[in-house]
Amino acid sequence: MTIKSKKTTNSSLSKHYDDIFTKGEQKHFTSFITTGKPSSEASQIIQQINWKKKKVLDVGCGTGNFAFLASEQGANVLGIDFSTIAIKTAKKTFSSPNLDFKKMDIFKLTGKFDVIVSIGTLEHTDDPLKCLKFLKRHLNPNGKLIITTPNWTNPRGYILMTLFYLFDAKITLLDLHYFSPIDFINWSKILNMKLKWKTFDNSWASGNVLLDDFKKRIPNVLSDMGINKKDKEIKQFLTWIKKNVLPFENSLEHSGAIGL
Repeated sequence: MTIKSKKTTNSSLSKHYDDIFTKGEQKHFTSFITTGKPSSEASQIIQQINWKKKKVLDVGCGTGNFAFLASEQGANVLGIDFSTIAIKTAKKTFSSPNLDFKKMDIFKLTGKFDVIVSIGTLEHTDDPLKCLKFLKRHLNPNGKLIITTPNWTNPRGYILMTLFYLFDAKITLLDLHYFSPIDFINWSKILNMKLKWKTFDNSWASGNVLLDDFKKRIPNVLSDMGINKKDKEIKQFLTWIKKNVLPFENSLEHSGAIGL
């Protein structure tokens, strides 16, 4: 059973993403455009298979950085997203004869693909299993689903899940679900698909990036809960994490902040 946010639906996210893409999406997602370097998720996915001549669908492609990277590897790529602004930006930024972008509702998809990629989008869907079943129907024989989502089986996740469960805290802005490897193990059985999984971005889960994240996130979470910012207590909490969490090895198979 997946953990689900109680307050938001997928239909409410489209305008929010349009606002993000309009106001400066580069600050949120597209490190490739601003730095020339792909995101850690894109880099991890590119390493998984030989992309040459593969027919690829990028679901929730955003401004198109991964779709472009896959096309550069020789794949024929269609990137789709429900954000008009994202698709306009993708078309303006990236151009290749084997690359196309369309504004599209995923459930209006036609055609079949060798590989379907979903980078940080499944957690934003109303019914993840329904979405996975639908995507599987659009795979060619021996096709692959390659999916990344935030992973919560790590120190970062344990802390935020405690706030979510016990205090109904809004721990993320846009996530509708909070997954762990257990969810994907169970879904693979239902879908009758072989599963290969890993996690990465350990510094975000239990390292210095976690500290940087919590310096901003914890005050915002407390503010949303109607709790006055406890600057002294938050500083003490972060000091405790730095002293008692960061020194330990947290690179177990399930301990990264992102699941692939």
